[in-house]
This record gives sequence, C-alpha cells and structure tokens, in this order.
Amino acid sequence: MVNSATDSDVSFEKVVIRVGNEVIKGFLESRPGDSLDALLRNATADPPAVLRVRRVADSSIQEIPITSTKAVFYVKDFEGDREHKNLRFYKGAPIIHGVWIRLEFTDGEIMEGLVHNTIRFLVDPGFFILPSDPYSNNRLAYVVKSWLKECRVLGLRNI
Repeated sequence: MVNSATDSDVSFEKVVIRVGNEVIKGFLESRPGDSLDALLRNATADPPAVLRVRRVADSSIQEIPITSTKAVFYVKDFEGDREHKNLRFYKGAPIIHGVWIRLEFTDGEIMEGLVHNTIRFLVDPGFFILPSDPYSNNRLAYVVKSWLKECRVLGLRNI
C-alpha cells in the first residue's frame, strides 16, 4: 500500500515518553489519521509500532519502539505542575462512554482515567486512557500493560 501523505500532512504532538527510567520530551510525528484529535475520536486504534520523536533537548529524531515504553503522555506543556494534586472524584469528568479505571505502574505512579469499554482494552498489549482530571497536564496517554502493577475498575460512565 502506498502512503499518499506528504510532508505537509505531518504534524507534531507534544509528548513525554517514559522508556525505563529515562524521560524523553519531544514532539511526536503524526499523520492526519493518528493525530491527537483522531486518537480521541477513536481511542481503540493501535498506536504506531515505532514512535518518531523530535527531542526537545537537541532536536534530533529518535525512533522508539512502542513496546519499550512505559507510557506515552500527550501533554499540554513539557514542564507540567509539580505542585498539582490529582483530582480523584469530581462532577466534571470527560463525557465519553467508558470504564473509569485506576492504574498503578510498577514504579508506583498512579493514574486515573477513562478507557473505551471494548475487548481491545483487555486483550491488546496497551491502551489509550483519557485522564479524568481536567486540570492534569496529560491530555491523553497510551499505557503499555507490561508496566502495570495493578488495574482497578472504579466504575462505568454512560452518556
């Protein structure tokens, strides 16, 4: 299959990628079919097998296999707010049909959010999660399951 996308079709999303103990900040190359907006509309889609990231530190392009990452965090900005306390229960949750879950990573990090209620959430090696805290720096995350210590279902959210 020929890829008809041109260089003008390429856009970039701000991401923070955890690879082992390393944190990589950069811009993820994306095509119209895998932009953040497209992922939000179709969160059951697979991520690319290899992430092409332009590093903030030196502008070099690095290819990172998705399987070697803990998670890919699509962020508002690279610094975030270290003083931010995550909201756990609130009325202003994102309005999507899904399962509300709490994740604990093997390194102790905890995250809550919504995932689409599909079989793919259970059987795929990773999944997209929409953070439930509207004030979080994370806009969306792709979580690799091998980095999870626990995944707890907190409830269902029906539209």
